[in-house]
Amino acid sequence: VFHNLVDRKRILHLAEQGTGFTDDFHGIRLLTIGRLTRQKRYDVAIQAMALLKETCALPVRWYVLGEGDLRSDLEQQIKAAGLERDFVLLGVQTNPYPYCKQCDIYVHATGFEGKSIAIQEAQTLGKPILATDCSGNREQIVSGRDGLLCPLTPEDISRQLLWMLRHPDDCRRYGAEAQKKAQHH
Repeated sequence: VFHNLVDRKRILHLAEQGTGFTDDFHGIRLLTIGRLTRQKRYDVAIQAMALLKETCALPVRWYVLGEGDLRSDLEQQIKAAGLERDFVLLGVQTNPYPYCKQCDIYVHATGFEGKSIAIQEAQTLGKPILATDCSGNREQIVSGRDGLLCPLTPEDISRQLLWMLRHPDDCRRYGAEAQKKAQHH
């Protein structure tokens, strides 16, 4: 097995370049980076965000960096759920790192995964991560130590995100542990 190599110094440098988020949102930013494909299960993420909005009084917005053949389907699902302001498809950005640096929680809710470069990048930037419990993700995150793993259901994802939002100290600890782990890979 040849694992993806991540250039830590380059990521940290690029995270300081560019602007990142340009909206005037002052709440909690969730971020997912990945192609808009079935494997990435954005349909579940959209449903999870709808549930989170019902249970969370805090202002939360979920952003997605990526492009793909599901864009129009996902836009329809977002509109049907009334989440046009809450679940935002940003398209492809040449430098995703400022966005990752500025987000509060990195979410990786996939159906299946190899070793995720996006998780490694979020770890490098010291982000708390919520990922679905599948092979690949399971090999990169120790749930409860440097992130959280959960089943791929809207209910579980929204419940875990709500827990993370209510426990910012734990999230900071996850991010710090993730960053330590990234330094040794």
